[in-house]
Amino acid sequence: MKRILVTGSTGTLGRPVTELLTSLGHDVHGLSRRPGAAYQGDLVTGAGLDAALDRVETVVHCASDTRRQGRTDLPGTRNLLDAAARAGHPHVIFVSIVGVDRIPFPYYRTKLEVEGLIATYGGTIQRATQFHEFALGGARIAARLPLVPAPDVPVQPISTRDVAARIAALVDDPVPGRAEDLGGPEVLRAPDLFRSYLDRIGSRRRVVPVRLPGAAFRAFRNGEHLTPAHRSGGERWSDFLGGTPVKR
Repeated sequence: MKRILVTGSTGTLGRPVTELLTSLGHDVHGLSRRPGAAYQGDLVTGAGLDAALDRVETVVHCASDTRRQGRTDLPGTRNLLDAAARAGHPHVIFVSIVGVDRIPFPYYRTKLEVEGLIATYGGTIQRATQFHEFALGGARIAARLPLVPAPDVPVQPISTRDVAARIAALVDDPVPGRAEDLGGPEVLRAPDLFRSYLDRIGSRRRVVPVRLPGAAFRAFRNGEHLTPAHRSGGERWSDFLGGTPVKR
């Protein structure tokens, strides 16, 4: 049994990571700005980090802010790693995204910089493809329009539970540096994914594939965010969608 701190423990990935590690018998504590976490702390200000890291052997760094990543993720990770160094240098596992070094997308650039901080500290970097929840969120937003736009790109969505299982394996058997990438079990097209969502909610709206301009979306069209050689054997998109409550 290890004492583990999970940052972003109430988030999309943090919740299943916390649940799985707890079920495996680890002493898991969550760090989040939201009420309900074992430790309420602020990565950006550093408040609460020293107390949260007391006697911790492993840190799973899931916290991220897609809206203000440049002002939160970088300083927050620096504060976390500084506190971890003061606490005796526990193993740090950072969850990143496949393709952050190949796609000129602002959020990905920040993720890549954070990877650099983790590598310098001596932690583990685990890249994964987009979560099922991310794909579902995009489909729900697009489905509000009379014609449903969908970026004409491939996607390889993955279950957060499958990512959590990989994290649990890294807790038990740490890998220094960058671990093997992890992708979903199938590569789909975003328009097809959106259509399957519309079928799920009983909508007959038309999906319109959209070819977006710019270098970032060219990289997405070329599949730079995919890792077909490292497919998980877990939950497929159709299984996830079938188990998701209908919500328009």
